[in-house]
Amino acid sequence: MKAKDVRKSFVKFFEERGHTFVPSSPVIPFDDPTLLFTNAGMNQFKDVFLGTGTRPYKRAVNYQKCIRVSGKHNDLEEVGKDTYHHTFFEMLGNWSFEDYYKKEAIEWAWELLTKEWGLPKDRLYATVFKDDDEAEELWKKVTDISHDRILRFDEKTNFWEMGDTGPCGPCSEIHIDLGEGTCTKNHKCGVNVDGCSRFIELWNLVFIQFNRNEKGELEPLPAKHVDTGMGLERIVAVLQGKLSNYDTDLFKPFIEEIEKLTGKEYTCNKIQVAMRVIANHIRMLTFAIADGAIPSNDGRGYVLRRMLRRASRYARNL
Repeated sequence: MKAKDVRKSFVKFFEERGHTFVPSSPVIPFDDPTLLFTNAGMNQFKDVFLGTGTRPYKRAVNYQKCIRVSGKHNDLEEVGKDTYHHTFFEMLGNWSFEDYYKKEAIEWAWELLTKEWGLPKDRLYATVFKDDDEAEELWKKVTDISHDRILRFDEKTNFWEMGDTGPCGPCSEIHIDLGEGTCTKNHKCGVNVDGCSRFIELWNLVFIQFNRNEKGELEPLPAKHVDTGMGLERIVAVLQGKLSNYDTDLFKPFIEEIEKLTGKEYTCNKIQVAMRVIANHIRMLTFAIADGAIPSNDGRGYVLRRMLRRASRYARNL
């Protein structure tokens, strides 16, 4: 299944369940000084979560362009070193605005992954927030996941926040075990183990019910919502049977062109890291500039300038 087919399949699945397709917003946030870049699919719906805005629909689905290079969600240092973090990526997401909640979000996520896309159930894990008894019981009730594969974690991994302020809430993540020998780190592999490339997070189901104010306090929102996000690059790699996102049709053309331009082959680790960084940063810069950001000396422009410098440095090394 090619990446474009995965997008179509995801959207079709949720449209059949009453969701309205909403096009991706630009990677430059509109009227939101708290963010340099759009870092999640829920950014364009922030006003709905806060109760200050409305939409003519209660359920939405889309694939959102995202950039994570600064602030609370910053994957820059991992890019290139591993095979599944990116500065720019697409997020597949479905939303409920004061409509369905945990039950449907969990049930549909499981149905899409295991029935529609055929992922093996015995390789999937579900995590829930440490105090979320409701989510754990729903995983046991509305799916046939093995109960010993439902794990509890604390705020670090299972309480999602857009930034230092804004809508937030407990979340339930779905991870996949890629199998023995897929992690090169000298550690005990496991779900949510830092740097482990054997157990990969695929989908995050966030149950939005709080707002983090400027004092750092949690305030209950006037209504509860669902906000989910699944990295397109990761799920495409899994569905295409690849252990690296860079071996999929999303990145292969970049890698092959870099090989032609440099006369190097995508073989040894040092060359692979360099080529992954260049491919990733070119992608990020292209989408950012297309959406109106310009390299400069401050703010988001300086971030772009840093990305260009970093890619150039790796190019010179090649």
